[in-house]
This record gives sequence, structure tokens and C-alpha cells, in this order.
Amino acid sequence: MSNLAIKRAPSFSGRMVAPPSKYHTHRALLLASLAQGESRIMGTSEALDNMSTVRCLSLLGTRFERKTDGYAVRGGPYRTPEDILDVGNSGSTIHFMLGLASTAPEAVVFTGDASIRSRPQVQFLDALNRWGIEAWSARGNGKPPIVVKHRDPRTLGPHAEVDGLISPWTTGLILLAPFTGHQVTVSVTGAVQEASYVTMTTAMMRQFGVDVVAAPDRRSYFVPGGQSYKPAEIVIPGDIALASFGLALAALTSSRLVYENIDLTAVHPEAAIVPALQRMGADLRIDAGARTIEIAGGRRLKGIEVDCGDAPDMVPILSVLLALAEGKSRIYNAAQLRYKECDRLAAMCQLNKMGARVRETPDGLEFEGVEALRGASMDSLHDHRVQMSFVVAGCTAEGTTYVSDAAAASVSYPGFIQDMQRLGIPIDIVEEDNPS
Repeated sequence: MSNLAIKRAPSFSGRMVAPPSKYHTHRALLLASLAQGESRIMGTSEALDNMSTVRCLSLLGTRFERKTDGYAVRGGPYRTPEDILDVGNSGSTIHFMLGLASTAPEAVVFTGDASIRSRPQVQFLDALNRWGIEAWSARGNGKPPIVVKHRDPRTLGPHAEVDGLISPWTTGLILLAPFTGHQVTVSVTGAVQEASYVTMTTAMMRQFGVDVVAAPDRRSYFVPGGQSYKPAEIVIPGDIALASFGLALAALTSSRLVYENIDLTAVHPEAAIVPALQRMGADLRIDAGARTIEIAGGRRLKGIEVDCGDAPDMVPILSVLLALAEGKSRIYNAAQLRYKECDRLAAMCQLNKMGARVRETPDGLEFEGVEALRGASMDSLHDHRVQMSFVVAGCTAEGTTYVSDAAAASVSYPGFIQDMQRLGIPIDIVEEDNPS
């Protein structure tokens, strides 16, 4: 397996265009598949997660025509696929599509890579079965492969409920609700986590002709009856979550970086990295009209406490920032990160190998900031966000940092390594194993 070797980065001054949002691309392609007729999705991300979605939807009968600026998508009723649906590493793909797949005429089987096959789905399977959709783990352990049996959605009841730990579980039920033909209320039990991701989906559903009313506490979602998905034209915004790696890099290397294609009016949970950086004292300038963010490094950041319940995916890069911030810091309300591509809370404690002072808590991480890091061998655990965060950490460290699985970033940011190299970052792909 190819790995990455990163050396301390020199200060730089540059401009970058934020990659198209993986989150918005995924949702737009899926919603287009549900609309009878042709939609145009422009400025799409080619992240591997999104390609998994295209592959699975194609097997379900959706037609995709590649255009220079994205896709023309012809949606309609799902057919029974001729093969198992392999979602690769995309958890949101399997969660969004399990309920929808029940509309196919016969049973549908989902699987994925080793990470997907290790993720517990008991709560979601229970939610589907309580609503009337027969879905079960093929191995009987609550994990993929998962079989979903056909069910006429018009026979589903007006109420569904699901544990709120993982937002795509809630989203998966909401996406199916319009097919029932009647009003549906989706209730969230337990802790309400990641609700901003559900808001992102419902905002885009509105563009496809379906209204969803969220309760103020986001413990329930009301989907009025008599609605159906309509074709739409969608322009994908830049991905602030992916831009956060460059913003952190500039802040920590006394560099200046301008990001273009950043629309902070778009619903994007990871936009929370911007106020977090501002609270830490970063020199950050936003031009809403030009859709740019400029950051100038050179000052040491200050430690803060951050509730990451609504934006958990920023925890890996935020951990690097807080590891080097002055004083004590804390990330909390992020227990759901134990159910991502890896246990991201445990993964980021590897920063201790670089000289950081990080302590794991039941729902987050605690930091005592250090002034500098040193090179070490870091395991990405095949997690794209963990890998990219360790690359940024390596850019600040004395010596060489090795990060496993050079291809991991392709899940969300295929051009990550090339973009870093264009900024002058000394990063190489090496074929040998990481030194111990």
C-alpha cells in the first residue's frame, strides 16, 4: 500500500478553489433519481463516495449522462438490480437508500467495504422494521450485508421513529416518506446528533418539490401528504469541510491563503469551522459577495471548547488546530464519531505520538496545547478525514511524518495531494511501509 511522507511546510501565499461539496453532490444525485424526468446537477464532486452512489443508483435504473459541468439525471421508479449494491466506503449511501430500495419490485442486497461491513445498524434496521419495511442483516449480526424486501410504501403508517445518534438514519426515513402518499411524522429518539445534516437534506428536498417541516427542537419532522419529487437544476457549492484543511494549514504555517467558491449561505454543517477559527483568534476575512475566505497565519491560536454535535466531521482537523493552540481545549458532544469510517476520537489520539497532549473522553477529546509537533508514523485507518488531518499536522512538525494509505482522501477529495503540492507542500507518495 502506498503511503505519504510529509515534511515541514514552508510559509506560502496562494489561492485555491474549494472543491465541490461531496455532501451536496450526493444528495442532489439521489434526489434526482427519485424525480420522474430529467434533472441537471452542475459542478459535481467526483469523490469516490459519490461515484458509489451513481453506481448503486444506476443498478436501480437511474440514467446518468455525463456533461462537461456535471450530470443529466433521468429518474423514475426503482427497478430490482441485477447485482448486489456495493456502496464502497459510503455510509450515507447505504443509510439513505435502504428504505428507498424497498420500493423496488423485489429484494435488494447492500454491502460495502470492510469499514461498512463493521458498522452496527441494529437501531436503523429496527426503525425500518417497526415502520413496516422488512430489512435484516444477512449475517445476523446487525451489520451489512443487509437485505431489504419489497414493500408498497403506500401501506406504511403515518409515524416512524429512529434513534438520533446517526443523522443519515433520520434522513433515510424522511426521503421515503413522500412515496407513502400520505402525511408522515418521523420522530427522533435518544440524543439528537448531526441534525444540521438533516437540515441540509430537507433544504435540497424543497428544491425538488418536497417540503419538510422540522420541529424547533429537531426531534420530529413532518412530511405533508400528496407530494412527489420533481426534476430540478442544482448547482453544487464549494465544500467548506474540504477547505478547512487548507485553512488550518495556512493558520498553522504562518501562510496566507485565499479560498474561492465558498458560499456561507449554503446549508453546510462544517461551516462551523469558520466561527471556531475566529474564536481561536485566527486572522480570517470573509467576502460574502466574492464568495471568498482569506486566512493569514502567523499568530498562535488560543484554545477553546467546541460542541461538535452538529458538525462532527470537523473534529479531525479541529483536533490538529487544538493540539497546537495555547492553553486547554475541549471537544464534546461527539460520541457519534465512534461510528464513522473508524473511531475518529480514538484515531486522533495518535497525535500524542507527535508530541501532542490529547486525552480521550466518552464523548470527545481534551487538549493541553503544545508549541510544536514532531514527525511520527501515523495510521489513517483508511479514513479520509483522519488522513488529511494528519497531513496538515505533518506540515507543522519537525522531521518527516508518514501517513498510511495515500489513496484515502479520494473518498471525499480526490485532488487533495495535488492541491497541497501546488501550494509547495513537501509531500511525497512512498511505496514502502511506514517506518516504526
